[in-house]
Amino acid sequence: MNQSPALGQQHPPTWLKSIVICLLALGIFFRFAHLGHKMYWHDESFTSLAISGHTLAELKQEVFNHHSIIPITTLDKFQQINPERGVADTVRYLITSDPQHPPLYYVMARLWAQLFGDSPAQVRSLSAVISLLIFPCVYWLCLELFDAPSVGWVALGLIAVSPLEIFFAQEARQYGLWMVTILLSSAALLRAIRRESLWSWALYALTLALGLYTHLFTVLVAIAQGIYVVISQQFRWHKTLRNYLIATAMGLLMFLPWLIVFITHIHTALQLTSWSSFKIINNPLTLIAIWLTRTTRIFFDINLASDAAWVYSLASESPLIYSISTIVGYLLLITYLIYFFINHKYSFKMNLFVFLLGGISGLSLLWVDIIFGGIRSIHFRYQLPLYLSLQIVITYILTFHLLSDKMWQQKLWNFILFGLIISGLVSDFNMFKANTWWTQINGDSTIKISQMLNQYESPLLLINDDISNLGAVLTLSSRLQPKVSLLPVRDNPIPEFPHEYKNIFFFDFNNNLLPVIQQNKTYLINLIDPIVEFWHIEKIQK
Repeated sequence: MNQSPALGQQHPPTWLKSIVICLLALGIFFRFAHLGHKMYWHDESFTSLAISGHTLAELKQEVFNHHSIIPITTLDKFQQINPERGVADTVRYLITSDPQHPPLYYVMARLWAQLFGDSPAQVRSLSAVISLLIFPCVYWLCLELFDAPSVGWVALGLIAVSPLEIFFAQEARQYGLWMVTILLSSAALLRAIRRESLWSWALYALTLALGLYTHLFTVLVAIAQGIYVVISQQFRWHKTLRNYLIATAMGLLMFLPWLIVFITHIHTALQLTSWSSFKIINNPLTLIAIWLTRTTRIFFDINLASDAAWVYSLASESPLIYSISTIVGYLLLITYLIYFFINHKYSFKMNLFVFLLGGISGLSLLWVDIIFGGIRSIHFRYQLPLYLSLQIVITYILTFHLLSDKMWQQKLWNFILFGLIISGLVSDFNMFKANTWWTQINGDSTIKISQMLNQYESPLLLINDDISNLGAVLTLSSRLQPKVSLLPVRDNPIPEFPHEYKNIFFFDFNNNLLPVIQQNKTYLINLIDPIVEFWHIEKIQK
């Protein structure tokens, strides 16, 4: 890979290594500290359901076979591993209930929980351990891209304290593992192109399969890598292109079993992900502005963004002055990136690879949302290839100027480097203290509702079989005291509420309970939380 002559000839200075080692220590601390402190949110509850060995159908059967009140503790077994069920049952859950999620992470989580326990902190600790693999992977990728150890060292320091990586290191989902596989497959591809050996191409095929078994959007990463190979070979049939096609075919062949599962159950997958295609934001410029705002949070994130599932405008995304200032800063950065790479043509292949890796996934999702409607592009977890690419590009430019012969450039970019480090540490400290984070959808509402329900003497919570309702109640269950009871209300009309329960509550995400309950004029209905459509039912005293 072409490189800057200055970078290739210089070893990382001692001061840089010392700072990076300190940042690595802090980064590891923040990854493992307070693992059980933040709320165990909606998506993580479904991780626990997956590793419990039970299916969504079994959960519904357990709840709705009862036609009377059941304790909230009925849901406990769907959040704990069942010793009588194993890895095969976790895979069965994914096949029948969540086919859009490939099984690699969930199989690992099941085995991890069997060894270390199934509490939120224990399940999350797997992600924290996996997150440590990002350090050797990003260092290796930087070596393959730039052939300059200094770039790898700076990347280690910035990623060690990046709020992006630390958040996903503390979430019981597959996204930390996905970042590892993105970096790993990219480095393996560049090595295979450089070495042209059988084993190097076999390694790429394996890492591609691992990525696909982690997240389906690895397909976009593979497309970016394929376009890079074709362009870098100048559109000519060459041994490298042939080897790439064979390795990619082998990777896809290894993924074939789950591809068949996904296609067979694609109706379920489309139904479960239909929320991402809702046209919530009508103005394309608003969508782009929110997309830009969220992109800036890879280095600085102090939890100012809204955790609401639906964001309709830039003002509802975060404080307007914060959003506008981050967008302006981001546009200035993009302008400088374009200027820098136009004036450094020796790094064309590096520019091309990083641009394709981030651009194919990031811009394709944005383009689909603009044309067809949807909010895929502004969901933080779907844009990880873009964010990793930006981190690598910024790392390269920082290192280039830090090792410049011009003293004024060294001083200026030292200041920028320390600014990014301090921004990351401030973000990490805020994350360390927080009970919930903006990426945990409806987190604040969930905490407030659980605290409110626990204050009542004997609250009754209605539950129906809508997936959003089930997920909300499942998420609440780990925070509620045993005195909270559930009343299944699958049928219409809704059964009479027991007289002994004075405080009755329900979620109504899809407006399917409220109209039915309103027909009964003996009850007064009050909206408690408009974000999650949480209502309180009170019997009218005659």
